[in-house]
Order: sequence, then structure tokens, then C-alpha cells
Amino acid sequence: MVASRFFVTDRLKKGTLSFEGAEFHHMVRVTRHQVGDTVLLFDGVGREAPAEIEHISRHAATLKVGRVETLPVEPGPYLVLAVAMPKATRAVTLVEKAVELGVSKIVPITTSRSVVDPRPSKLDQLRNNIIAASKQCGRSRLMEVGSVLTWSQFVSSNLLGSGTAVAHPGGVPFNEGLVRSILPVTKSGNKKGDVDTLVAVVGPEGGFTVEEITQTVTRGARLVSLGPRVLRVETAALMMASVFTSAQMNA
Repeated sequence: MVASRFFVTDRLKKGTLSFEGAEFHHMVRVTRHQVGDTVLLFDGVGREAPAEIEHISRHAATLKVGRVETLPVEPGPYLVLAVAMPKATRAVTLVEKAVELGVSKIVPITTSRSVVDPRPSKLDQLRNNIIAASKQCGRSRLMEVGSVLTWSQFVSSNLLGSGTAVAHPGGVPFNEGLVRSILPVTKSGNKKGDVDTLVAVVGPEGGFTVEEITQTVTRGARLVSLGPRVLRVETAALMMASVFTSAQMNA
């Protein structure tokens, strides 16, 4: 049986740990763990350790942390999603599924036609969703959430270049072959190209303006089509993530 996983905010180390807050509530009140149970702790930057619950009080638990293992960084290439974030629960769905699909980072962007401008409090909540999704799917390194970038900031950043694929009607089909042409790798994960990160860009429901598209193309980005149907933001982003993941698995 796989041990339940719980997140610790501080650097994970062997010894005695006092466990409280939201993760304590989840451990004791939701998953009903008791004294003597063994759980798996992770700190979001690659360290994991088994821990035995030694004592439970009303608001905290004492755990005995065993040997800490530092997991190797997953070999690239990597995927960054630059997305005009959708509203509310749709943003949560996007973030949670991106974690499961192995996305390295999400960068919220605002464009001329954006209807959502993510506030810092919303991004903090999304980081909580990332922790929950990481616990569920077994990731030990948390997916990053970048600062919100305006379109002008994005265009001026190093995210826009030959490794960038912008979802836009009329582009070339976004498929595994295209991903491998941008990020050619061997089965062992060794790079054969100059680009080690694919930046997948998804605009708002109203799409990009002509000027925005022109700016991406002149900076070397590729326009890619996701098929004949109009997709919601989160669907488009997760479709690109799925194709990327499949290309990696079949390389």
C-alpha cells in the first residue's frame, strides 16, 4: 500500500517534526491517520522522507522523520505554459491537470483581450492547488507559478523565441512530430538541439490581436493549430501539455 503524502513548508530533515495547520487537518481529520501510522513527507524541492506519527494532540502531531532522500531532477526538455488565465474553477482545473501532466511552470499573461487579471491572492490559492495536486500524483517538486506578465513584458522576455509555440488558427498542426522538431531528444533524455524548453502560449477566449501575433512571429515563435474547434483556454493549454508529454514518452 502506497503511503499518504503530505507537504512540509520547511526544509525536510531527519528527526522530530511538529506537524500542524492545513496539512495536519488533512492528515488527522480527513484521511484519519493515527499514532503508529507511517506517511510520506515532501518539501516541494525534491526531498522526500517516511515519517511515523508518534503523538497527536488537538491542533498538532509529532512525527519521527526517517531518512531523507533527494530525488534527481527530471531530465528535460521542459514545458512552460504562458496562459491568459481563465476564471475561477476553470483556472483551478488548469493548474491541477498541468501538475499531473508534468508542466514545469505556468506564467499568467494579460493581453489586449484578457478578461481576467490574476490578483496575488488568487495566485496564492493556485499554489495551494498545486500542492494538493502534487500530493495526489506523486510529484516531489512543485510546479512553479510565475509572476503575471503584461503582453509587452512577455514579448520582451526570454520566453519568446524559437522554442515558443503560440496557439492560433491557421498555424501548423501541433502534434508530437512538431514538438520533437522543436525539442529533439534521444530516449535517454540527452539533448540534440539548442532549445531545452518549449513555451506553449494560449491567449484569452477572444484570441490574440493581429499586432500581438505579428510580435510573436517576428521574434521567431511558431503559430500552431489545435484543430478545427474553438477550445476554451484551459482545454487548449492542457491539450498542448498532453501532446508534449506524449512526445516525451514516445521519443
